[in-house]
Amino acid sequence: MEFLAAIGLLWIGWLLGWRHAHITVAAECERLGAFYVGKTVYRCTAIEPKEEPSE
Repeated sequence: MEFLAAIGLLWIGWLLGWRHAHITVAAECERLGAFYVGKTVYRCTAIEPKEEPSE
């Protein structure tokens, strides 16, 4: 039972970390147009959805 609790806690921690990372990258992209990992800077480019032709 303790093993399952440990696995559950690890999974929750991973999920929270994954969500926080995505929120942080999205915020940096919106604010600065880029984000960094270590010494590497990545530029963000928005992909606009295609407009469907009206009939």
